Amino acid sequence: MESTSAAAPKRRGKVILQRHGMDFPLFIAVMLVCAFGLVMMYSASYYYGLTSHNDGLYFLKRQFLFAAIGTASLYGLSHIGFRFYRKPWVNFLAYFGVVGLIFLTLAFPPINEARRWIPLKIFNLQPTELAKFVLVMTLANIMSRKVDMQNLIAGVFPCLIVFGLLCVPTILQPNLSMVVIFAIVTYIMLYLGGTRLSHRLLIVLIGLAAVAVLIKLKGYRMDRITSFINPDADPLGKGYQQSQARIALANGGLFGQGLNFSRQKLNFLPERESDYILAIIGEELGFVGVFALLAAYVFIVFRGINIAMRCPDRFGRLLAGGIVAVFAVQVLVNVGVASGALPATGQTLPFVSYGGTSMIVFLSAMGILLNISRYTEVNSENARRAKQPQE
Repeated sequence: MESTSAAAPKRRGKVILQRHGMDFPLFIAVMLVCAFGLVMMYSASYYYGLTSHNDGLYFLKRQFLFAAIGTASLYGLSHIGFRFYRKPWVNFLAYFGVVGLIFLTLAFPPINEARRWIPLKIFNLQPTELAKFVLVMTLANIMSRKVDMQNLIAGVFPCLIVFGLLCVPTILQPNLSMVVIFAIVTYIMLYLGGTRLSHRLLIVLIGLAAVAVLIKLKGYRMDRITSFINPDADPLGKGYQQSQARIALANGGLFGQGLNFSRQKLNFLPERESDYILAIIGEELGFVGVFALLAAYVFIVFRGINIAMRCPDRFGRLLAGGIVAVFAVQVLVNVGVASGALPATGQTLPFVSYGGTSMIVFLSAMGILLNISRYTEVNSENARRAKQPQE
């Protein structure tokens, strides 16, 4: 639990720093997106659940359980002081624990020719989903300990070691798309940490060369690129998913076909309840529905950036900024894949796509972000009204 000493206000010029209530608009926005996601889960998965599991509510019931667990985690983590994650032993256990879990996935039978999951009773744990936020926490720890981030060896190199060690077992799964997301998040963290532009550009050039080599080593990765460039070349094969997603979005038009009236979810569009659920949202609710969802995501990102900018603690600023970065990148990648702007990657749409690990981890991350919001700077004229919850 948070220390009571944190509640004592400290003066810095005209700003009073004290513990106060969490960012309630952010909490409401997250809960509304989760509720919307459950509604769309019911619509998108009912027919598939009926044909594959003899239960139209199969996916909805499981997703509701994941959301309940994630919400409980959000509430608990929103009351644990964010400086807890700065403790060396916490960071050590979290980082090497998640690296170990990713290696552990290699011991289990493959699913769709990949070993990315650890089978549990209620869901398959995907450690790389957790790894994105552990990566942020570790990088924030390094950058906040008076390290000279302008120095390539003393500042940037340790961050690249942390990134690289996560990449090794992830590539072995294989999961190149997740490695790319790790790289994007690491780049954003280096930017937030104040590294030189020349150092970041050098890292980008090396990274692009490495990705090109990895794509060349596996034929199916090149197939994804070619089918992305021209999905109509093989609309019933490699370009099938992308073609069906485009059909769903085109069918939706401005206002959609109506809730529960999607045709593509009738086993035409694969992964309609997970990776491509945005296409079903577009077909049923149209451009208006997709725009409303994206507006909610933008609002969450805006509130998160606001929290990061107003946090007086460097570790807290970097941690909040990293959480927002992971969330924003995940949304952009999923939307890009569903709309045909990016090659297929297998990334979920936060709070909406089916998946236990994704739902629980992203809600937990929001809990940490909400805790950081309790320690943001409060203008002196509003300090009297700042809420100080008893914990």
